[in-house]
Amino acid sequence: MKKIIIGLVALLSFSSPAYAQDATPTPSANINRFTLSLAQAMMAAQADAGDNIIASPYNALMALGMAGAGAQGTTQAEFNKVLFGGQPAEFSANAAGLTQFNGQLLQNAAGKVDLLSANSIWVNRTVATLKPAFDSAMQKNFAAKINDEDFSDPAVPAKINGWASENTKGLITKVIEKLNGDDAMVLSSALYFKGVWSEKFDKSLTKPGDFTPDGAAARQMPMMHQHFGAHGGLAYLDGADFEAITLGYGAKDNSPMRLILIRPKNADTSARDWLSVQAGTAGWLDATQYQSVAGDVALPHISIKQHFDLIPPLKSLGLNTAFTRDADFSAMADTGGKGLFISRVTHDVVFKTDEEGSEAAAVTTITMAPTAAFIQPKIVNIAFDRSFVFALQDVATGAVLFIGAVNKPDAAE
Repeated sequence: MKKIIIGLVALLSFSSPAYAQDATPTPSANINRFTLSLAQAMMAAQADAGDNIIASPYNALMALGMAGAGAQGTTQAEFNKVLFGGQPAEFSANAAGLTQFNGQLLQNAAGKVDLLSANSIWVNRTVATLKPAFDSAMQKNFAAKINDEDFSDPAVPAKINGWASENTKGLITKVIEKLNGDDAMVLSSALYFKGVWSEKFDKSLTKPGDFTPDGAAARQMPMMHQHFGAHGGLAYLDGADFEAITLGYGAKDNSPMRLILIRPKNADTSARDWLSVQAGTAGWLDATQYQSVAGDVALPHISIKQHFDLIPPLKSLGLNTAFTRDADFSAMADTGGKGLFISRVTHDVVFKTDEEGSEAAAVTTITMAPTAAFIQPKIVNIAFDRSFVFALQDVATGAVLFIGAVNKPDAAE
């Protein structure tokens, strides 16, 4: 049997999805659609085309679902289209379906793998007061913990970071650097997963092996090895332009989670390029398409941590109004007559894999600010790449202490 060597974590599949496209896709089908759409948009927004992309769009979906629940009009319509594919149901119904699905997901995992999901809202009491209906919906539908704070207190970011650390078991310890005193609130969603392989890798078989990054020379790293014998047991899919396997977590005969690993058949095709053209109805997401085979698997240790600004990819997907002074979050909070807009959306993620299994965490944080604080800056790009003048000035008095005209910046004498 052909040896299978996998070098990319492509997607953590949380449930067996539905693939048929119809008027009302199942929650899992919509999650997979959004997962691939956002991952592709995030890759497109990365400056380094050779960087990793590890993300949990599912976690982002939960945080954005909370924000969308407080929106109205065009703003909510954009949330509905981006998060739920423009399904005919109202946003509230789609969000309810998502939270019900999340509850079922946690129930399915209970006692088999560690899967934790938590939501929180941190309200700046000096700027905003949650509207009763929104407050109730957040607690009832998203099980969100509501925290009443004064954002001028420098201890608040530490509280939010502590919440993130607690709900990711220490994998993610900082999601907020600082808050402005006029920020209205922070909406946060955390997701944590830890699972033991259904069939663990033998540590004695782990040894240095070649891993070849795109466009670079091979380098040595720890490679784990596992053999599936003559009776099979390895789930394998031979696609048109890829090979894929799945590895389960928990009891072998009752695994609640699996890791899909994919390798493009063409060695010149990067995993990023391959993933960038996949659709949510892709056959490799369908467990029924895999066959049981025998063979060897080699997989590197994985330990990746990434931080993303999600506003650019979300804009590319069509969520635009929420980030402008035209945003309508009037169902969310009373802000003394001021409107609200989303000023920041960050996504922190960690993924680790070794011989025992996998551990992963993600936290998505959305910061809301009053539109009165919204200033659309003038964009100026300037490079001091030719001669220029400088003056070192005392701010209080206006006195210039040094002045110069620079034409040779590297001249020491």
